[in-house]
Amino acid sequence: MRTLDADFITEKDKQENQPIFLYTLYEYDGSNNLYYTSYTTDITFDGVTYSKFPITHEQVTENTTGEIDEVKVTVGNVSRLIQAYLETYDLRSKKVSIKTVWANDLADTDNYIEDIYYIDSYSADQNNVTFKLTSKYDVLNLELPTRKYSRNYCCWKFKSTECGYSGGETECNKTLTRCRELGNQQRFGGFPSIPTRRIYTR
Repeated sequence: MRTLDADFITEKDKQENQPIFLYTLYEYDGSNNLYYTSYTTDITFDGVTYSKFPITHEQVTENTTGEIDEVKVTVGNVSRLIQAYLETYDLRSKKVSIKTVWANDLADTDNYIEDIYYIDSYSADQNNVTFKLTSKYDVLNLELPTRKYSRNYCCWKFKSTECGYSGGETECNKTLTRCRELGNQQRFGGFPSIPTRRIYTR
């Protein structure tokens, strides 16, 4: 259960001080993070800059046991930026953080509330991408289905038996383009034959 200290509650209840939401998608490509905010300008908090972006989420609520079941996050897709990520990477099970901070107290890096989620599924159309987030991706630490079907993203671990690459390169972003660069496209663990459409659902 989330606990709010007295200072946080005081700031929240000030009519002139609306909360700022900061969103982090961790390791979307295996190593890098995305940082966005729904605020009207970019926000720097605790040394991290969150870029202004059309993004919202449902009100966070808790169940009777004090746990957060799920929340939906809607991201603007008019620019097709987010859709490009969906086409390249499988974002299911990726960790997402939503922090609530206050515009007049950004210097106090201890004054925030954070909720952690994991992407369960997502869908996209020409206007928006909607992510369904859960607080626990799978309580048994099992992933179903056991194999993901992605058009441009390889599911194999780099240099694993399934991957089969044994050359001198030390990094791979798991895309088909990179696999071709390494001359290993015959062992590519994605499914390029999956049709490309404007609506994506996982």
